[in-house]
Amino acid sequence: MSVESRMKHWQGISLLTLLWLGLVLAAPLFAVPADQERADSAYPREYRGSDGTVVLNQPVIRDWAGLRTLSGHIPLSIQTTAGDTWKGSVSFEVETRINLDERHVSLDHLQLDSWTFDQGTLPESLRGLVRDAFNEAAGHVSLDKVLRALPADFQIPGAENAPPRLNFDPPRIVVSDRPMRLMLIDGQPSMQAIDSTDLEYVINTDWDVFHHKPSDRWFVLDNGHWLANTMLSSGDWLTRFDLPADFETLQLNSYWPQVAAALPPRPADQKPLPFTISYEPTELIVIDGDAQMEVIPGTVLRYVKNTRSDLFLLADRYYLLVSGRWFVTKDLKRMWSAVKQLPAAFASIPADHEKFYVLAAVPGTEQARLAMIEAAIPRYAEVSLDAGDGLESPYAGDPSFVPIEGTNLQRGENTPFQVIRHNNFYYLCHDGAWFSSSRPQGPWQVASELPEAIYTIPPTDPAYNVTFVRLEKFDDSSKKAAYSQTSGYHRVYSNGYSTVYGTGWYYPGHIHTNAYGYNTDWR
Repeated sequence: MSVESRMKHWQGISLLTLLWLGLVLAAPLFAVPADQERADSAYPREYRGSDGTVVLNQPVIRDWAGLRTLSGHIPLSIQTTAGDTWKGSVSFEVETRINLDERHVSLDHLQLDSWTFDQGTLPESLRGLVRDAFNEAAGHVSLDKVLRALPADFQIPGAENAPPRLNFDPPRIVVSDRPMRLMLIDGQPSMQAIDSTDLEYVINTDWDVFHHKPSDRWFVLDNGHWLANTMLSSGDWLTRFDLPADFETLQLNSYWPQVAAALPPRPADQKPLPFTISYEPTELIVIDGDAQMEVIPGTVLRYVKNTRSDLFLLADRYYLLVSGRWFVTKDLKRMWSAVKQLPAAFASIPADHEKFYVLAAVPGTEQARLAMIEAAIPRYAEVSLDAGDGLESPYAGDPSFVPIEGTNLQRGENTPFQVIRHNNFYYLCHDGAWFSSSRPQGPWQVASELPEAIYTIPPTDPAYNVTFVRLEKFDDSSKKAAYSQTSGYHRVYSNGYSTVYGTGWYYPGHIHTNAYGYNTDWR
């Protein structure tokens, strides 16, 4: 069972997972496929027609209004069949559709105006030749190329709004100089008894952790092998081959296939890696022995090369990048704090260095600006008006709702779904679409309108991410509705100068009963 389905640390996923997510999201800005690069770099482009040859040069983008209408101009030259040469530029405006998955922008409804040529007014026959050249070149272009071509003063949609109230306090940071893993438990262990046995298990972690009540011993199923300890604490876990007989009962229980696959106990090919246990949001930094420092050429920065973490040294301070946030300390073992102003040296990391990608989290860099623009790009989804048929929102017990700070809304607290109550009506945000009902469990219908109060939910609330999903169109005639979502729905937020992953606020978990009747999810 994944961390996402069982934890609510830092907006639903652990810091380690958030860091990985951040790198995945940022990577396309620096890793455009080679064939796409070649295609979009094919300027100047030449078009031959019956009246002559048109050479189109690199487009200059003026604006991308609402990330929908792209405008600018293209310098070009024309060599006519009669031997005349025309040089100038043509302004364009084109409607765009962004495909974030394939990272390209489709172009539709191209309009050409403001024909400017040194020789004067371009004859209509040659204008037709230019239109043909534009139409052949149009189609779709690389999203990354468009982003990089935007002018420096491009106004990011939504940037005029006040940045969200995100939390930048450091989590617990554990540094180990030997191989180590992290077991996150969402608060104090919450135990669930297993029927017909003297076993219970910890439901608020993504590890398989069991407690045998008669012997008061703890057992961890670790990659198909069994470890045991007298306490649920870091260290002193030993491989065990003699398990309480109750595990044989689990072996026959179809609800525990991972237990059945690990019985009878067998020796591991190598000694299991130790793990540290934490009951709070934690980031684990593993360094392979003593820190090995390497200078980043052309800068005064050094980085720790024998760790997978983004750990740097500047003067006498260590800087750590986690989930788009920077933390600093003089002592790796203690006293981390949030960086209020990142030193300018980080902006000088060269493009050919392996740590170049961190520039997406360095305020003031082009990479950070591109990341914020991309965070504002909407995804659009069209759903049929019967999409709510059969949609269920389960609750652990009777539906229970809690107030959302600063609003007149309430949020379902004992369901894994995002259900919001407003004036005794219920709204469910699911898979980037909104549904409504007069009952907390449904039946659900595609929402035809939404209360504006939903968009005042603060970042301190677990439902904050639903404020990034909006109803664009509800059409009874076509029996369809259209919704848009930006990166905040997936918990990637712009703070006005870079992007971060997760709000930084801790959200208490709740128990969700699965189809088998066991309380297995802690969300």
